[in-house]
Amino acid sequence: MSARNSPARPSIREQIAAKRAEARNSPLAKSRVGIGASSGSSLGGVGSPLASRRTVAPSSSRGAGRAGYAGDGSAGVVEEKTVNGQVQKAVKSGKLDISSLSLRRIPAEVYTKLLGIPLEELSSPPPPPSPRKTDIFTSPRQFGSEFPPAPGPGSGLDKEEERAAIFGKSLDKRENLWTEPEELTLLRAGGNELEEVEREVGMFGGLKSVDLSRNRLRSVPNCFSDLLRLTTLDLSNNAIASLPPSILLLPLLQVLDLSHNSLTKLSFSDTLGPSEDGLAYGVGFFSTAVQRAEELRAPRPILPLLRSLNLGYNRLDASGLAELAKVKLKAMRVLNLEYNALQGTLDVDSVGLGEKDMPQLATLVFNGNNGLKEIKGDLAKGVRVETVGCSIREGSVGPPPVTTAAIEPVTPAPASEEVTINESTGGSAYLIPSPSVTYVYRTLPAATFDSEPLAVDFDLYLPSDPAGPNGHPLVVWFHGGGLLQGNKENLPPHFRRLPSRPLGPSDEHVAVISPNYRLAPQVPILEILSDVTSLLTYIRTKLNDRLTKEGKGEHKVDTGRICLSGGSAGGYLALMAGLEVPREVKDEDVGGYRAEDISGIKCLAPFYSITDLTDEFWATETNPVPWMKRVVAHAEAKPHLDTKAPPVCTAVSGGPRSILYPYMLQHALFPSLLFRNQRSVGSGLDGFRPTPEALSIPYRLDLVSKSRSVKKHVPIYFVYGTIDDKVQPMEKTLKALENVEGDLQVARMEGKDHAYDEDPKEECEEFREWLGKNLF
Repeated sequence: MSARNSPARPSIREQIAAKRAEARNSPLAKSRVGIGASSGSSLGGVGSPLASRRTVAPSSSRGAGRAGYAGDGSAGVVEEKTVNGQVQKAVKSGKLDISSLSLRRIPAEVYTKLLGIPLEELSSPPPPPSPRKTDIFTSPRQFGSEFPPAPGPGSGLDKEEERAAIFGKSLDKRENLWTEPEELTLLRAGGNELEEVEREVGMFGGLKSVDLSRNRLRSVPNCFSDLLRLTTLDLSNNAIASLPPSILLLPLLQVLDLSHNSLTKLSFSDTLGPSEDGLAYGVGFFSTAVQRAEELRAPRPILPLLRSLNLGYNRLDASGLAELAKVKLKAMRVLNLEYNALQGTLDVDSVGLGEKDMPQLATLVFNGNNGLKEIKGDLAKGVRVETVGCSIREGSVGPPPVTTAAIEPVTPAPASEEVTINESTGGSAYLIPSPSVTYVYRTLPAATFDSEPLAVDFDLYLPSDPAGPNGHPLVVWFHGGGLLQGNKENLPPHFRRLPSRPLGPSDEHVAVISPNYRLAPQVPILEILSDVTSLLTYIRTKLNDRLTKEGKGEHKVDTGRICLSGGSAGGYLALMAGLEVPREVKDEDVGGYRAEDISGIKCLAPFYSITDLTDEFWATETNPVPWMKRVVAHAEAKPHLDTKAPPVCTAVSGGPRSILYPYMLQHALFPSLLFRNQRSVGSGLDGFRPTPEALSIPYRLDLVSKSRSVKKHVPIYFVYGTIDDKVQPMEKTLKALENVEGDLQVARMEGKDHAYDEDPKEECEEFREWLGKNLF
């Protein structure tokens, strides 16, 4: 490791302090009391202490902009997203968003206004604006034209402009006084045309999150080694060919995305430590020079807190990963190596992926490495290995790896392309198809400044054979996770194989949809249920048009033949969306949700479902939960319990959010986490707050049993395992189902646990037979 010397640059902190003191003591600042809180200075008028700092925006940033909604909350008002506007917001918020503005460089205003650096002292000042051209032939010269016209009638100036021309610019009450900028903690500059980043970025020592994705960067400047508070760095979709030395010693970095670059080899030998200025910012201004000198010489570990590393879509082979074994990333939880150049047999111990080097690893992604045939070595216990698109033999890595679909592949595999997983004994083959397409069915606006608009999507698995005249029957499967975690990639293997199985009397093939939906506690339960409604509306009104436009018209779906299914919390969603409640029952009695449109829903198939939100099971603390074998600390769960955080609609299996469900069981927080952000429904005397009872399946079934308007429910296949201790007991729900008229088939799986059908060997033949009778 080498410590970096401070670059030759002005002492910015002293300049800022002096300017602030000058501004506070100036007549302009003192006049604020008499003028009022809304009054201020333009900072550029006569006598302004900051007049020398006024800069002209470079032409590249002045013209860059895009439409957006006004930040003042004005309804229906649209404003253009500009550099100046975003910088002004950053002065107050400490968060700067200059993404997607077609910028070729980070504008000088960012440094002059947020750091107080004079324009001429920047390391790379923008070129001066070109002088305005005049045409001597089209501008006839008159006698006396070399003198400025005297203001007065006919001069084209209003009274204020005339006064300013004669006496100088007066104080504009609409302009604000200079204020001290908030410390910058977030920088988003993705989606531009940046080829380099100026060294002044390193002076933003308070940055915690930086997004430079989707640019043209080939390297990262040395100044990044001064960002000692950085926790998240996105450098994806650039042209970076080697690990940037300036980020390797960042002590707090937790999430690093280097996907979609040009990496062929990982090297950790060339590291770069912070400069003395950066160290002073990171450890406090009151540290002495001697202390800082000792810190500069002290050895620093490489990425000690890194827990998520995305290296997907590069050109890494086994030799390119070898140096991982030298650094031992002990905190690593999620490592993505999809779509690289891994081939043959990969020894995880030799490349630093084994249990000794990454003891906390929970998810390891190898999807899309077509030449990868075998994985050997000892991985951390319970690690989830994703190998779709590889030629991996089951049993090649200690315990059998769990294989799931790739997360949002760039080029989705057609339904005919399937991964074959052979039993080590040479028995039958198990096919794990990838999604045919992925579509967004709902886009919600950004909830906070830090977040992007949220696109909620689903995977669609299509048969290889074309549909009949009415289209493919459709199975919609909702993932589990207590409505707190999980994702669409959790679709069990036997559901993925359904499109390839002929079903029913006519040997038809079904299509399968596996959707994401928003997760609690950031999103309340009624909003989650609204995602289900939006999905069904999209299927009925838009899906077939989308398939036709994309040349898949032969795979239209039959919206009159739909089966709703799901596992655990997904089974709950299927029951809620497919069970009709009496129309005469008040909205309050059904918690503000009723399956108003059940047209086309022919049957329901909940697997090991959550059903009763009021059961004592949820009110009983289980600490620790049996399958975790440890107590989930509050510090682990705290980031995911923040109800003011931006909503999410997917959580990587085995990732940081995967501890939320066991944490909830530890402290008996279910279903309270589903109602934390839930607002009252209705207003005035008609308003009410939804209750867990009104949104529980047994209670809603009791309403149906007492009503004459609902005759019977659609056919239901209800399956659960006898040793399942992850959800409430099923006796109360089964009794309520039996009291309602309708076809019910209960599959009581002896010796089976929760999510038993995630085993690739599980075929669920009884379910397929039931589906063939009730959906066709």
